[in-house]
Amino acid sequence: MKYLTERELNVLFYLASGLTNNEISSVLNISVHTTKAHLESIFEKLGVKNRVQAAIKAVSLELVDIKTLV
Repeated sequence: MKYLTERELNVLFYLASGLTNNEISSVLNISVHTTKAHLESIFEKLGVKNRVQAAIKAVSLELVDIKTLV
């Protein structure tokens, strides 16, 4: 697995928390286009095809603490 940048980890946390692209963009004060670019990079680095797979892999790799998602 390739390393995720700090910003990608932030995006991944909010994705795993269930936020939409628009909501992630708003929280991180970035454009929706930038959010989508980060997600594409995250998917590639994690070797996944969609948001659900990314969230599951993030938790399984302990990139996101499931306790903070509740």
